[in-house]
Amino acid sequence: MNFFVNIVPVRSLLSLALLLLTVPLAQAVENTTSGYNLGEITVTAERLDAYIRNYPQQVETVGSREIAERHLATTEEVLKTMPGVEGYQSSGSGSRISIRGSGRSSGVLVLLNGRPLNSNQYGNVDLNSVPVDQIESVTVFKPPVPVWLGSGGSDGAVNIVTRAAVLIGEGEQANTTLKLNGGSYGFVDGSLIRTLELFSGSAHITAGAAYQDGKRNNSDRDTGSLALNWNRETQSGDRYTLNSRYYEAEYGSAGPIDNPTPDARQRYRKGALDFGYAAILGESGSLEATLYGDLTTLRDRSQSGAIATLDEQKTGFKADTTWTPEDESWEGRLGVISEWDRIDQTLAGEHERASFGLSGQYDRRFGAWTTTLGLRGDNSSDFGWHPGLTSGIGWGVRDNLLIRVKAGYRVAVPSFSQLYQSAHGSIDQTRGNPDLKEERIWSYDLGIEYRPVKDVSLQATLFRNDTDDLINYQRGTDLIYRPVNIAGAWREGIELTGKLPLLVGLTSETSLILQHSENSATGKQLAYTPKLKIRQTVQYLIPGTKARLEGTFNYEGERYSQIENFATQKLGGYLRIDLKASTPLPVPGIKCDGYVKIDNLFDRRYQVHAGYPDDGIRFVTGLQAHF
Repeated sequence: MNFFVNIVPVRSLLSLALLLLTVPLAQAVENTTSGYNLGEITVTAERLDAYIRNYPQQVETVGSREIAERHLATTEEVLKTMPGVEGYQSSGSGSRISIRGSGRSSGVLVLLNGRPLNSNQYGNVDLNSVPVDQIESVTVFKPPVPVWLGSGGSDGAVNIVTRAAVLIGEGEQANTTLKLNGGSYGFVDGSLIRTLELFSGSAHITAGAAYQDGKRNNSDRDTGSLALNWNRETQSGDRYTLNSRYYEAEYGSAGPIDNPTPDARQRYRKGALDFGYAAILGESGSLEATLYGDLTTLRDRSQSGAIATLDEQKTGFKADTTWTPEDESWEGRLGVISEWDRIDQTLAGEHERASFGLSGQYDRRFGAWTTTLGLRGDNSSDFGWHPGLTSGIGWGVRDNLLIRVKAGYRVAVPSFSQLYQSAHGSIDQTRGNPDLKEERIWSYDLGIEYRPVKDVSLQATLFRNDTDDLINYQRGTDLIYRPVNIAGAWREGIELTGKLPLLVGLTSETSLILQHSENSATGKQLAYTPKLKIRQTVQYLIPGTKARLEGTFNYEGERYSQIENFATQKLGGYLRIDLKASTPLPVPGIKCDGYVKIDNLFDRRYQVHAGYPDDGIRFVTGLQAHF
């Protein structure tokens, strides 16, 4: 828990960052008694931005307008536009998310309109089940995350908010958007979204299908989806929402090069239904409640020909109340969540987990100072009670300079696949461990944010995570992966981000992470935790037009795929360059635009996992038309 243990290099880097920030500050900013503009502190779904400005928390947000303008086709692509955040489609049904250089995707809490999406089976989430066409915003909370978001989230949280359908005026036609994409390796993708009046409210209906392949044998993937997002607001201000989703995928599981599975296949299906209600409570309160359910089925055919099936049912209820006085000097928030989850897997049998959680958070504003304290308690039927904590202080030194300090504690309960038999990927590759203990994680960060002028921002953040009984995978001589507890582990570093307009229409965004990680028992580096990550994005909006050019440069240092850090487990560092161009298209009577994207321009065959080389250069082109 000692934040300053073993971080002399980190202290030196922070001192350098503070020096670089204070020099222009002394030259450009006059002395003033006014504080940093922390904004409003009322928390509702529509006013999340105000909460972000007030809370001493480092967050990143991308909205629907940017998603459309930059032709971001998946939620993973949306995540990759944020500094310090990565998102990739895994070889199976889930998505791999990394926040601030962490190598563990299972530690990221993912929510849809405030309700958790993470599967108790895998611990991660399949982002493709949420159509990007229905997304209003994606917000990333870097650790330690607020307790009201939910349990878990030791490595950060992602909150996806869906778009509210707009009521259609009398005599107006419903809005329709068509998207078509195609590219290398036989990639083809299409989606249709329609806005219409429905049951005295408005709805978005989205349907899509895609096919893609890769260089390796048995790496093809077919997907299809259908989603409905409906909302209705009464004259009294009450709001009702209904979000239903169906997603299906059939794909190969190629396996690593040293243990290939060219005949292993999976078929994944997931249906979800969420019903939400929001209302105003008195003059200063608000209520948001969601009743939700997920139904997942998975059929796994291993290389040996054995068939395993998985059925998972999850139901839950989450409610949050928020209270803020008229002068907005403080905010209180109380929340409750209850879930029931059941799995039935061919090799592992039937297992159930019932969980219940309570959270309370109080934020107080004293002029230029903002403090927060949040507590939560969670109980699961198989691991008992465990606490959660978030605390922080934000100091608006000046109108454009903010300093924040945060600390938090979380407990992560093992997923069903870690405890028992995993059907994720192929049953020829992984096994469970019923003797696993829950993880206990302390997180800290110290950050400074400087905004000298409009559209210019600089941030420097020191961070550290200490984890007892960290769950990681160990590979045996039989080439099977098994989860084990690491008695103690830590990760610390500095994150530097900046946004700077260079010329008219030309902007540059930079994200740099320098970190060190260690297995306390062995002194070895943690898996998938590189010491250096750099991303540079340059965007150019051609003056007088709506044509946009974008280039992204990604560098990731060497890292290890396993906890032993053997030479055969080392993944080399790499530099990857991606390019994108988009422009409106002159189609009479239709608003239409197209784009061209090239990923991995110089065909770098780097390794994303041991034995999993990247496919190399990829080309995609597409268009979207609005009727």
